[in-house]
Amino acid sequence: MTGTVIILTLAYVGVAALLLNLNLGAAIRLGWSVKLGAIVLVTGLYVAAWVGHNGLLGWPTSERMPEDFRLHWITVTEPDKVTGADGSIFFWVRILDEAGLPHGDPRAYRMPWDEETAEAAQAALEQLEGGQPLNGRMSRQAIDPDAEITPEEGRDYAGNDGASGVGERPQFEFVRVLPPTLPAKALPRE
Repeated sequence: MTGTVIILTLAYVGVAALLLNLNLGAAIRLGWSVKLGAIVLVTGLYVAAWVGHNGLLGWPTSERMPEDFRLHWITVTEPDKVTGADGSIFFWVRILDEAGLPHGDPRAYRMPWDEETAEAAQAALEQLEGGQPLNGRMSRQAIDPDAEITPEEGRDYAGNDGASGVGERPQFEFVRVLPPTLPAKALPRE
């Protein structure tokens, strides 16, 4: 988030500085190459501002989810057979620290829909609706290097092989959060 704010700030300062420079130097004849370069640079800054702005809007990210997280909510959008729209599963999570406690701001993650993940997400959502806090653990399916796998079997739905780590289908394990243990209280003396 901080990086996005810095990028946006630099983009707007750059646009303002370029426009001010061109306006103040309007009395001086500038070559067409300088003007064309300024146009290309300003256009690039607009693109950078747009990308940074999307990061601030709160859209779910497709980045890799943290390995250990506190699950706050799940929304499952199934694929639409009529329109052909792909389905998605949205997770609202917070990262767990070394002590197993959530820290930082919650973040929304978007995963492509598949049957196995959707079933695990629905079961976890039922527990969340019942008031049970859940921690999640994400792992990637690992390929056994000694196993004989044909190219057809070793690919996921997107056609990626599991060897590169790209396109591997994540597996989730959700566990109930145990209530905190409190230290024993001293008995009052009479």
